[in-house]
Amino acid sequence: MRSFIKRIMPEKLKEIYRKLRGRILGCCFTLFGHLPIKQKRVVFENVWGYGDNPKSIALALRRLDRGLEIVFIAGGKKKLLYGDTSDPKNGNRAIKALKDIKFVSAGSIRAVYYLATARVWVDCNHKPYYVRKRSGQFYMQTWHGSLPLKRIEADASGLSEEYLEEASYDTGLADVFLSNSEFCNDVYRHAFGYKGRIAVTGSPRLDRMLRKSRHRRQNEVYKEADNRKSAGEDRRTGADNWKSAEEERRTKILKRIGIDPGKGVVLYAPTFRGGGEDAGPLGAFDGKEVVRALGERFGKDFVLCVKLHPLAISHGCNAGGMGVDIKDVSSYHDIYELLEAADVLITDYSNTMFEFSYTGKPCFLFAPDSERYAKERGMYFVYDKLPFPIARDSKGLADAVKAYDSELYTARAQSFYRELGVREDGRASQRAARIIISEIFGRS
Repeated sequence: MRSFIKRIMPEKLKEIYRKLRGRILGCCFTLFGHLPIKQKRVVFENVWGYGDNPKSIALALRRLDRGLEIVFIAGGKKKLLYGDTSDPKNGNRAIKALKDIKFVSAGSIRAVYYLATARVWVDCNHKPYYVRKRSGQFYMQTWHGSLPLKRIEADASGLSEEYLEEASYDTGLADVFLSNSEFCNDVYRHAFGYKGRIAVTGSPRLDRMLRKSRHRRQNEVYKEADNRKSAGEDRRTGADNWKSAEEERRTKILKRIGIDPGKGVVLYAPTFRGGGEDAGPLGAFDGKEVVRALGERFGKDFVLCVKLHPLAISHGCNAGGMGVDIKDVSSYHDIYELLEAADVLITDYSNTMFEFSYTGKPCFLFAPDSERYAKERGMYFVYDKLPFPIARDSKGLADAVKAYDSELYTARAQSFYRELGVREDGRASQRAARIIISEIFGRS
């Protein structure tokens, strides 16, 4: 009912409501600002729900077991905050498993109370203007972009003055920004105008996925095997155990969305454009031709999963009409679990292209409108020089799949990331958690 009322409400009334609500919450901040700061209270926030970098850091901090009070402020409906929304039973298990994390709705008076009295804040979006930071509070800004393709903040064109003012306000609050590369360090300086501390930790939300990658897995298995006390266990046993755990997790993810774990999985995740016909190249995507090409190239049957951007769904887009049976996973709670389970990614302008390719798995770009999109949005890189196979139509995409060369793909990607100074090794959450611990308990 609330969302329906918001849709039919005139824009002027919406603006009046937002301003009034902001003033009320600002007054609450002033009121709660007289209460003592709880030195062991850490508040994580993500307006999109329970996920992204704050989720990964919260779980890493929780595992350290230092007696902290962990609060997670999340947007969206309550039932969307905790687990797999397509399986209520699984969602209930997720709530029980996270009983030591307190969940609070974003924009509520309770959220204001916890923010006003916390020692540490962690966020991946902007704090609105009514949020008042107190002396003695520490703010970690993780951002939600990882390695950006599209220009952001002050580097982008067409952003409203109101948005840029809010962005500037949030930047002024931050004590540390998390980064994954020398390139992102520079972006934070000129796009955000940030002059403070930057910690090159890597991207926490990618940790679980990267720990499953071949290079990372070998390093961890060898380390674990070398430390074994039993003379009867060797590195091969450790590798088998790690592989078994990886396969078990993939199986669980795929069973949640009703896919046979024996099938290959291709995830198609197009970027949101602007609504209506411009919300994505869905009509131009021939899923049947692409799935057939994947089967020929990789020697097994593939299932096509489609995840639309939440804004595309809100503009009435759907995943039908692709010429093949699909699994619409648009409502799945965590895209990084889907990326973890997928064998192949197809996208266009999403930074998931970089994140997925860190694992060594193949990513293809389907971008029939790349010239127009680059002109309208602006990009940090020349699109045609990205280290991925690029196609402008479905036939070209199918041809690119058939011609896929894993060695060439890996070499191009590694060279690209090396030039940008990228650091991603699956330990970002631990590094971020240690920063928080050092702020609360002092450096040891």
